[in-house]
Amino acid sequence: MTTTRTQFEQRLAELRRDAQELTRKDFAHLAGVAEKTVRNWLDADPDFASTARTGPRRVQLFPFDEGAQWVRKNLFGPDERAPEVSPGPRLAAEPHRMPYTPGERWRWVDMARLRGVTPTAVRLLAKEYQDHPERPFPPRDEYDRMFDASEVAAWFRWYDTTRPGYTGPRPAEIAAESGTKDTRRTEVIRRLNTAIDKGEDLTTQVLARELDVSADVAARYLRQAAEAVLPERGLISRSQIAERLPKTAAALTPEQRRERVKTLLRRKNAPTPVITVADTPYYSETAIAELLAPPT
Repeated sequence: MTTTRTQFEQRLAELRRDAQELTRKDFAHLAGVAEKTVRNWLDADPDFASTARTGPRRVQLFPFDEGAQWVRKNLFGPDERAPEVSPGPRLAAEPHRMPYTPGERWRWVDMARLRGVTPTAVRLLAKEYQDHPERPFPPRDEYDRMFDASEVAAWFRWYDTTRPGYTGPRPAEIAAESGTKDTRRTEVIRRLNTAIDKGEDLTTQVLARELDVSADVAARYLRQAAEAVLPERGLISRSQIAERLPKTAAALTPEQRRERVKTLLRRKNAPTPVITVADTPYYSETAIAELLAPPT
């Protein structure tokens, strides 16, 4: 296995900036394996495979967090529960001192409540850092078995500030990037609507140049925009036309249905595409309904 946990987490952090869902291609990139290997993994795990939904161009889209954990499990074993570089309770969104009153004493459950985690998670973290050469976790009083709140609060502020063992962005950084990402999605949706209004095609390459991003990132934004815009504008792809064939075509195989659509679109009275998004032509749903209507 050539992909290390650190490499995996770095790739995951990059994808998290741009994606809400993961594709098979994303899985292959995360794991550093061929897409055929991913197909084999999915074939061996039908329960996870069933979590996918079908996006534009019949691309399978998987929930982001579940998909990332699934790849982790396949790479590092069934007992892998979290990235090795991120042990212990979650970081605070921003470093801040945990609130306490002078002289206050804390139990495990008090720390857990303030951190939003379980007492077990705090205990494990304390054990991991009890022999830290610079900042050991504060000791528990041998009589009341409780901790000095001021010492614990100062330690957690150090922990949140230096984030030992962490390589990815802290939660607040992810949130800020998410805001930028949402703005970019809005921009692409507006761009796609403009292209439809003007009767212009919108390719991945054109969008990548306009946004100054890679083709892969542009394709992802364009796919997300297409999901939001095209149904509202009454536009459907060839694969969606095949799904609307009359009931008399129900016995046809998928390949036969695709050929039937090609034949229909070659008719002289067949509608032309309203727009091509990426490499996929989209047609007016109303015009297609008229084409598929039985003769009167």
